[in-house]
Amino acid sequence: MNKAILLLISAMAICTVNADDVESRIHSMIADVAPTLQVASISQTPIKNIIKVELSNGNFVYVTQDAEFMFPGKLLQRTKDGMKDLTEQDLALKRKARLAEIDLSETITFKAEDHEEQEVFVFTDVSCGYCKKLHRHIEEFTETGITIHYLAFPRAGVQSPAGELMRDVWCSKNRQRSLTEAKQEGTVTQKTKPCSSPVEKQHELGLALGVTGTPGIYDSKGRHLGGYLTPDQLSEAVN
Repeated sequence: MNKAILLLISAMAICTVNADDVESRIHSMIADVAPTLQVASISQTPIKNIIKVELSNGNFVYVTQDAEFMFPGKLLQRTKDGMKDLTEQDLALKRKARLAEIDLSETITFKAEDHEEQEVFVFTDVSCGYCKKLHRHIEEFTETGITIHYLAFPRAGVQSPAGELMRDVWCSKNRQRSLTEAKQEGTVTQKTKPCSSPVEKQHELGLALGVTGTPGIYDSKGRHLGGYLTPDQLSEAVN
């Protein structure tokens, strides 16, 4: 009996040490597999012994309570209404907060023509084929009551030719006209004025929200609606 009690006490002590050491081990695991990323937060999940780790690039990974195993992917929960994507739910909450902080004067906005039904944020690249295709529908979007807020996301980086062109777009007197021209002609004919371009800041925001391609469309609730969408598809997605 005494031996059994000693074994139990020893096991409890080991668990306590592991619990105290788990955060350090998680940081070490992330440093080993992704040296350029940091741990942004650590929290529990609805699953016993599974921890949720938010990374500095906006993504999540999951780790066992003892920090022995780590795995990426989506955490899904079966409910009476079907499968619930808990990972996307977490991402949407984070995106919603970040999108609400955007200074709309730094976006290129095409307002809904009459009554605004919805507003969406579109990360765009003037050199992106599907971004150009999406922009051809801009009047149809606004006619259906959808306001489009464009944000700059040069896929090859802010120092790329597309990034330089987008800086000219954002520093032009008529941003709407310049964006349309840049997507149609690959150039901006308007004279640009010295300005503090938000292109780099918006590109960093896109990376933090997990944007990997353009167009990247999000609603004000933080939901990722997809990439290229037709007017009918976007109207359905926002409702």
